[in-house]
Amino acid sequence: MNATPDSTPAVEYSTLALGRRLGQGGQGTVHEVTNKKINKSAGGGWEVAYKEYSPTILAELDAAALAAQVDLPRTLGATEGRWLCDSTAWPAAVVQRNGQTCGLLMRLVPDRFQFTLKSLTSTSPASRRLANLEYLLNTDSYIAGIGLSISDRDRVLLLADLAVTLSRLHRIGIAVGDLSPKNLLFTTDPAPQCFLIDCDAMRLHGATALPQAETPDWQVPAGEDKATIASDSYKFALLAIRLFARDQTTTDPAALAAISPQLADLARTSLDPDPAHRPTPSTWAEQLTATSHVASTTPAAATVGRNRPRPNSTSSTSSAPGTAPTPAASPVRINWSSLKETAGALAAAGLLLLLVIVGVAQNDSDSAENASSQPTISEDTYTPPEPSYESSDGGTSTGGNDGSEDDSYETPTPEEPDPLDEAFADVSPGDCLNVHDDGYGEWSEDEPDTVPCDWTTAYVSVTDVTDDSDACEDGADSSAWSHVNDDATTTTLCLERQFQEGTCFLAKESEGKPGGAGLMTVWDCDASKVPVEYGFIMQITVVGEGTEGDCGLDYTWRVHDGQDTICASVA
Repeated sequence: MNATPDSTPAVEYSTLALGRRLGQGGQGTVHEVTNKKINKSAGGGWEVAYKEYSPTILAELDAAALAAQVDLPRTLGATEGRWLCDSTAWPAAVVQRNGQTCGLLMRLVPDRFQFTLKSLTSTSPASRRLANLEYLLNTDSYIAGIGLSISDRDRVLLLADLAVTLSRLHRIGIAVGDLSPKNLLFTTDPAPQCFLIDCDAMRLHGATALPQAETPDWQVPAGEDKATIASDSYKFALLAIRLFARDQTTTDPAALAAISPQLADLARTSLDPDPAHRPTPSTWAEQLTATSHVASTTPAAATVGRNRPRPNSTSSTSSAPGTAPTPAASPVRINWSSLKETAGALAAAGLLLLLVIVGVAQNDSDSAENASSQPTISEDTYTPPEPSYESSDGGTSTGGNDGSEDDSYETPTPEEPDPLDEAFADVSPGDCLNVHDDGYGEWSEDEPDTVPCDWTTAYVSVTDVTDDSDACEDGADSSAWSHVNDDATTTTLCLERQFQEGTCFLAKESEGKPGGAGLMTVWDCDASKVPVEYGFIMQITVVGEGTEGDCGLDYTWRVHDGQDTICASVA
């Protein structure tokens, strides 16, 4: 272990009045500090936590690198120093015992980066939690059910804020390294913003205080250096893809392409095995800002019946008149795993630092206008605030999750069947439904309604009913409609588009001509407007076998696994 430079201010451990233990893990133990605050000028100061490293970590700790992190804000300009302290839980002071570094002081998470997590059942009370980005890598139904209100525009702007943050950190000389949702918190009030934690693990000017580690499923390609600007760009692309796919592990940018083809292109380039080819976060920030102006501002609804269709608008490409289209990549599959499994995964993600820096202060007095550029330590007497919420065992909750709570997501059997559950259960293979993609990535109906298959409104046929959405065919003219029942099981309807002459669907514009088709969409043929991602209304002129090459001046699409063909003209 290296000694801390004499020029670095240090706090003697014996002067700390420690309160509750907030967490314990592989790196050490964390306690609240009741007699000190940092950034006293920031409306009275920020509450503090003390992180004491374990003996194993101390043996690997580069104390000089940690001291350089603590020194950093006062070496920056006033504006940059204030920004760093307001956007991250940056190490504020080195703590020593008998002249040797034993830990650090850091600020607690501001209250605005917490939320009240609602139970998915009526059997458990709501609890205060860190607003961790991992919550957003789940289905819209789950996210709305636990009390979060997030629109696609919010997602875009959160990524834009993070991209700007990474650009500024890189300019300062900081590489995040373990850039994953467990180390990222978010808020949308008053505006979408991210907050970075676990900062003592970051790399500053090539030096790292702790050995570099990576979160499973968030690693850079094998053999690549960790904690670099290029590795941050790689992991940012993973986050962008998964944030819109509502998925924890996918690398398929199809869902991102449904928001913006340009963003999907950036994601593909950012995942290039060659680090030199990856775009910078500032390039991302520019495109994300442009996309935010057209992204939907409607938060996901809490109803579990109206789930987002699989993205399909970019998976089918029209061919020039009389020629066959070129197959495109299959769209991403949405992960409809059970809510109980999802809740368990989230509980397992409650790592040490999430427990460490959860805010216990009632008032969020951390405005950039009031913060000083260099955190200062005060000896002010600390009076604990009144509890703002209670944990499930009746004690005051810190907002963290130590994994000791019972599974609060287990759903009791309802006294009466849910009508929506019954509506999905009544559907059988071979039935036809009047549902379709409404052009904005949502189903046109809240619940399935069967109609005779020879009706013009029989837009889809049901090929299978299953509890696994991954069992459904995945293509431009097929999708899965999943519903989470009251008992936490899932009913998934595998759907195949049925085409009728005279009806219309939407297509994107490509070099002034119809391009990628939203074959699951249905649109008014006489409409004067289309959703922003589309450019054409296509009217079906012929449906059947053997029409390819016989469409004349019309455009051609292969459907139903190539068994059928449709001809369509611009309406």
